[in-house]
Amino acid sequence: MRVAMRSLALSVAAVVFCSMTPPTAAQGSDPLTAIQQKLTERIALAGLDNNGEIVTAGSVVILQKSSLQMCGTTAPANAGAPNNSYKNGKLSAGMFSWNLGLGLLHIDPNSIPMHTSAAGEKFWIVHFNVKKNGVEFKIWTDPDANNIRYYTWLTIPFDKKQVPSPDEFMNTLAEVLAVEPVQNQGGQPGQAPSDSGQSTPANNDGVGQDNAASAQGIYFRRDLKSDTMELGPNGVFALVQNGRKYEGNYSVEGQILTVWGPKIPGRQKCSLVGNVITDPGKTIWENPGAPQNVAATPAVPPAPAAVTPLPQPPPQRVYEEVAPPPPPPPPAPTIAMGQTKDQVTAAFGEPQRKAAAGQREIFFYTDLKMKVTFTYGKVSSID
Repeated sequence: MRVAMRSLALSVAAVVFCSMTPPTAAQGSDPLTAIQQKLTERIALAGLDNNGEIVTAGSVVILQKSSLQMCGTTAPANAGAPNNSYKNGKLSAGMFSWNLGLGLLHIDPNSIPMHTSAAGEKFWIVHFNVKKNGVEFKIWTDPDANNIRYYTWLTIPFDKKQVPSPDEFMNTLAEVLAVEPVQNQGGQPGQAPSDSGQSTPANNDGVGQDNAASAQGIYFRRDLKSDTMELGPNGVFALVQNGRKYEGNYSVEGQILTVWGPKIPGRQKCSLVGNVITDPGKTIWENPGAPQNVAATPAVPPAPAAVTPLPQPPPQRVYEEVAPPPPPPPPAPTIAMGQTKDQVTAAFGEPQRKAAAGQREIFFYTDLKMKVTFTYGKVSSID
């Protein structure tokens, strides 16, 4: 009887153990690894340099919920950033714990630039980490009107009882961050679509696709062959100029080439005629492998039949005093990426106002409605 009862107890324990084992474990798969793989397939991370500048474009994500709390990247390294959490359809930020931590570090919270993001704003994702209790994302912005970038952490916690499937987690992620498909990522992050005017895809609904295809190739700078501009397929653009690399997207409409990207201020319009590109700084780029697009020589009309001219009176000589032509106007001053402060002031004079932020210095030419940003003494953006 005791042997029978012991066997029954072991059988019941085995049934209970099997009922408590998650289906994924029975199948020999790790749900965390599956979520990691799904995120890797869906999201391309943007790359940062040591100064916190975006050097490699990644997936563009659009915020679906308002009140995402962010701080400036100029904050002290040990200050960290707010940790936002998304759960049950609500977005919340642990500002109390973050401010408490700043106080323990003797950092004044008022000295850190802050930004509350609204639904519709666009960002980069520079890092994500799948942990046993949830997934955390590190979010980065492009510079705002004051040339300040912002960043933050967003955590999507798991249910304590069960890790979601990859599809279930991606559905939850889409409630707060929508990842744009690659072909629709012409918009530059950092601005809401209704305000920025930068959300138009490079090749949306076939607009400009034929022109863009004919413009593809590598263009060399006429006065410096080591600098190149490459127009690749799918509207992808790469530029090497003055030893620095810029990446982004482009579109072609007629003879207008428009380029934009993380390190390019606004949407820059260039002239594209045949195999020659002229950028806003009047720099000329040529593609030696592209057709010249030389217009056909018009046919010469046949000569008219000979007509005997009527006798004409002798011409009368009229003497008029002709004023000498006016001297040509002086060339307009130009500015280009990579110029020094001395070159800019030589062309435009001293600015009406200057501002400095770390390794950056900003010249404000209010009369020209122009703002020039220098990084390490060279032009890095023109607004």
